[in-house]
Amino acid sequence: MNRKVKSFTILLLGLLVASIYFSALTQGAVISDQLIVTEGSYVKGKFLYTNSTHNDVLMAYITLSVDDIWNDSYSLLNVVNFKVLYEFQEDGENPLGADDMNILEMTSAVFEHNRTTILPAATMLLRNTTWTASADVLYLGYTDAMMDFNEANLTVNGVSYIWSDMDGSEDNYMDYVGIIFLFALVNAGLLPYFAYTPYAVNPHANVADTVNFKPSNGAVDEFEPITTTQGDVYDAMNVEYVNAATFGLDDVGEVDTHYEIKTGLLIRSIEKDTAASTQMEFQPIEVVIKSSGFLPFPIVGVIVSFVAIGLVVVLSRKRK
Repeated sequence: MNRKVKSFTILLLGLLVASIYFSALTQGAVISDQLIVTEGSYVKGKFLYTNSTHNDVLMAYITLSVDDIWNDSYSLLNVVNFKVLYEFQEDGENPLGADDMNILEMTSAVFEHNRTTILPAATMLLRNTTWTASADVLYLGYTDAMMDFNEANLTVNGVSYIWSDMDGSEDNYMDYVGIIFLFALVNAGLLPYFAYTPYAVNPHANVADTVNFKPSNGAVDEFEPITTTQGDVYDAMNVEYVNAATFGLDDVGEVDTHYEIKTGLLIRSIEKDTAASTQMEFQPIEVVIKSSGFLPFPIVGVIVSFVAIGLVVVLSRKRK
């Protein structure tokens, strides 16, 4: 074979393998559910409310963080803890209708390999100026045990009990009853909409690809930059959902989301209740994305291409 033809053939085969590799991973109609978020990454922003008479009223500051990534000893799978902190404003609209609440914090436990939510609120904390209460099953350390709310660790104003150990004689017993009831209610209410987490997706996708979600799937609409209120710009993937929820904790007609392109972390969200003509927007102030120890996606593809070229060279030499 002519040397120039042989060299061209080798190059062409290498590029073909690279093309197949990228197509297999990024061209599918349904994107991968593998999460690639990095521990310590977070976004802080304003939660704004708009209706026919009010425009961009500040309800709360929200911080979404990748609090921990840990291995579950029961399933042997990795779990991602997404912590959401709401800091409600005294003069703002409270989306939960709990106007005497200053702080709400919840940690959602999600399987890393497929984005499915184990519990929307594996921990929950509520606080105002005079009262603090929390419920926690995340401390149990593995998913099978976390599903038993009888083992929930309940704390009211600094005094803690395991729910199954309480007999009704404890001081402020009804406060503990209230927190375990709310804990169970929040998880039951959110799970239908958080079956797949809304807090992150796999960003390796193309326009018009499908994102698994419940009760109906989302769609990748476009890729565009998102600018924080501090002027920082982040490339993002726009995904649109219907009958869904993100930070509003109740489903609405249209949800427009933006996910940071390197890790897929949610950095912007607009929830539109089309029936009531209201809107809640999460507007980013600060975005911090921690680096990963893994090679960036394009580098992996380049390595595969070079390996393919190398194999072709070896095989061609053996035939001589």
